[in-house]
Amino acid sequence: MVMKYLLIVLDGGGDIGRETPLSLADKPNIDCLAKSGRVGLLDLKYERVVDSDIGYLKLLSSYSKEEYPGRGYLEALGIGLNPGDNDICVRGNFATLDNRGNIVDRRAGRDETGLEYFCELLDGMEIDGVRFTVRKSVGHRVVIVMEGKNLSDRINPNDPKRVGVPLPQVSAKSNEGKFTASVLNRFVYRVNKILSREPLNRKRRLPANTIIIRSTGKKKTTRGFKERFGLKGVCISAMPVARGVAGFLGMDWIEVPGATGTINTDLRAKAKKALEAVKKYDLVFLHINGTDIVSHDRKPEEKRRFIERIDRDIVGGIKSLDMKETVVIITCDHRTASSPEYKGYEHLNLPVPVLVSGNGIKSDSIE
Repeated sequence: MVMKYLLIVLDGGGDIGRETPLSLADKPNIDCLAKSGRVGLLDLKYERVVDSDIGYLKLLSSYSKEEYPGRGYLEALGIGLNPGDNDICVRGNFATLDNRGNIVDRRAGRDETGLEYFCELLDGMEIDGVRFTVRKSVGHRVVIVMEGKNLSDRINPNDPKRVGVPLPQVSAKSNEGKFTASVLNRFVYRVNKILSREPLNRKRRLPANTIIIRSTGKKKTTRGFKERFGLKGVCISAMPVARGVAGFLGMDWIEVPGATGTINTDLRAKAKKALEAVKKYDLVFLHINGTDIVSHDRKPEEKRRFIERIDRDIVGGIKSLDMKETVVIITCDHRTASSPEYKGYEHLNLPVPVLVSGNGIKSDSIE
């Protein structure tokens, strides 16, 4: 018998506290799988950085730090770019600065108005022989690829991860990164000058008048998913970082009309694609991002309601699967505190909830 695997990852789905959105949600379909399967906690063994791309790699592969290419590279792959060996890839946010240069909103209000056009304005900029490719990603996110000589990923991003403070400078981790940090700082300065005078920004609730540099990356190669495990895998996600991890591991990805990476995503369409994909692939990595968004926005009630939608539209939508030939795994890449009382917490270095059901797995807790 050929076993199939459906891995459903609720990004940031786990929480902290006595009563969490996941525990409070009315989720009869998930509960049904739990009763016939196993539930427990999975320690992803995070070290210093707790981030989604690392979480996906830990869930999908025997990931090692030496193989990690950096999130900037994974984001670039996920939007269809093909960076060269010496290019530096940057993941950034469109953000809002006030007249004093203080950060008002790190995500420019999550408003996408004009962002595609702003990327077109900035694309092709050159500074000291370095050419910048600028592409809009999902929501407020942007991907930048730097092409030129003497570039290095040995830099520290300028994201302070809070508002009400001045936007810091990009700094170098070593002498090797000084030129790259200098060029990036001039790029950020020019971005602010160009976007601050754009009439389109006056139509937005919050102007998108800067780009925060969040992480970098550089091309690396690794053993593919099929080579590691003998399984043909595919990713279903609207998020470039999830698709980038899939591409890095040699997995396919499937576009789903109506999938947005937000809480307004078409969950039923994703469930339908997952059912189709299970027939062609050994493992389907079905990624849901909305749980992470409402967590970062500190909206636990909205998170609970979204989990209930997932239960109805995703888990309820896969009921036709032959559970004798399919293993369904529901977990998350990290926990994210959604309650305002935990203000200051972001991603949490804690074991994540996991459910495994199908193939005659008996009800018990995972050891």
